[in-house]
Amino acid sequence: MTTFAPPVEKPRKRDIYRLPWSMNDNPFGWLEVTDRCNVYCKGCYRQQLTGHYPMEQIKHDILFLKEWRNCDHISIAGGEPLIHPQILEILEFIRDQGLKPLILTNGIRLHQNMEFLRELKAAGCFGFTFHIDSAQRRPGWFGKSELELCELRQQYAEMVASVGGMYSSFGCTIYPSNIGEIPAIVKWANDNIDIVNGLVFITYSGSVVTEDLAYTVGGEEVSAQGELSYGDADADEITLTSRDVYDIIRKHYPHYDAVMYLGGTQVHSAIKWLISMQMGQKGKMFGSVGPKSAEAFMAGGHFLFGRYIAYMAPHRMPKLAMVASLFDPHMRKIHFNFWREVLKNPRKLFEPIYSQSIGIVQGPDITEDGRADMCDSCPDITVWDGKLVHSCRMDEWRIYGNYVTPQVKKEIAEAGGELLPERREEDTDEDERIYLPVMGD
Repeated sequence: MTTFAPPVEKPRKRDIYRLPWSMNDNPFGWLEVTDRCNVYCKGCYRQQLTGHYPMEQIKHDILFLKEWRNCDHISIAGGEPLIHPQILEILEFIRDQGLKPLILTNGIRLHQNMEFLRELKAAGCFGFTFHIDSAQRRPGWFGKSELELCELRQQYAEMVASVGGMYSSFGCTIYPSNIGEIPAIVKWANDNIDIVNGLVFITYSGSVVTEDLAYTVGGEEVSAQGELSYGDADADEITLTSRDVYDIIRKHYPHYDAVMYLGGTQVHSAIKWLISMQMGQKGKMFGSVGPKSAEAFMAGGHFLFGRYIAYMAPHRMPKLAMVASLFDPHMRKIHFNFWREVLKNPRKLFEPIYSQSIGIVQGPDITEDGRADMCDSCPDITVWDGKLVHSCRMDEWRIYGNYVTPQVKKEIAEAGGELLPERREEDTDEDERIYLPVMGD
């Protein structure tokens, strides 16, 4: 009897580059500086419990990340980091450690505030990822479509470009209600490739509290209902995967393709991070870089600088980069499309070529047996009480003092009503670690 393997959905892992990052060698360091915010975002995983963190703690966390993550940059997050009263001092301290400070912000405090933007740059700010989406309760913009919000994205992109020398990308949470608007956002970014470094699409995730599961911490059952901001999600909205976002972009923009990925910790077919690197000129996209070029860049950066590189600013690409055509068929296509444009318009030879990334992030998922499928080699690890923990689940540590572990009540009953032993992450080597608990992203 002949058996056949089931078809594999695209993109196939064998066709793209698995990023070589790990817990202790990762370009990303995630720094929490406050849990206060000035806008409501649907799906936020941070509750206001403590307010602004003191500088002594922030400096400790920066040095901890530098030592134990070997990071290239620090993502300054919250809450809303720009409302921290010592944000300039935080930037200066990160810069003085030889790291790149990247601010994850809703941008409200920057609105029409060029003086503050210049102060941030002078303090060492490497750039920004602006979180803008249609589910935010943003003053003056609530209820706007993603296409309409491109006007606001344009304002921020032009502000950053006018100061110069800084990275500028835009994040958007994706729900069933706005997934159809992804092509409009990609078109806007492609049209502004000279001032927009990248996009990040994050599929909406959370945890649906169910009666089939018991939630435990340290061997004792706890109540999850209403305790965590991401613990009461709508099951009908937690349906999208990274492949859904990939498919809709690929359908509308054939020049787009994936180049790098991170898998999950439980589901072998899951793609948690999916990254592309497009190349083009103002008004014309040439294609996407292939996995061979990505591998050469990652390995070369680590060889030269001793750590992996995640972000670049500015993002003008030297035409010498076309030499990658020798070993990367994707780059050969980009090379061909570039020279075809030059033949049509010789002035294109002297115009700059830019790179532009599109990242797709699929947050943690809970399997039917209660296990959590996390991002393997998670980039968004932060510091809590002298430990590296998942930033999307830090509220579990702040409220319960540890991760929450879902357990199947039926299995508990079969074991005589006793809670099952919890397998703690620190009890396993990293390559074997199983991330059982999760409440959301």
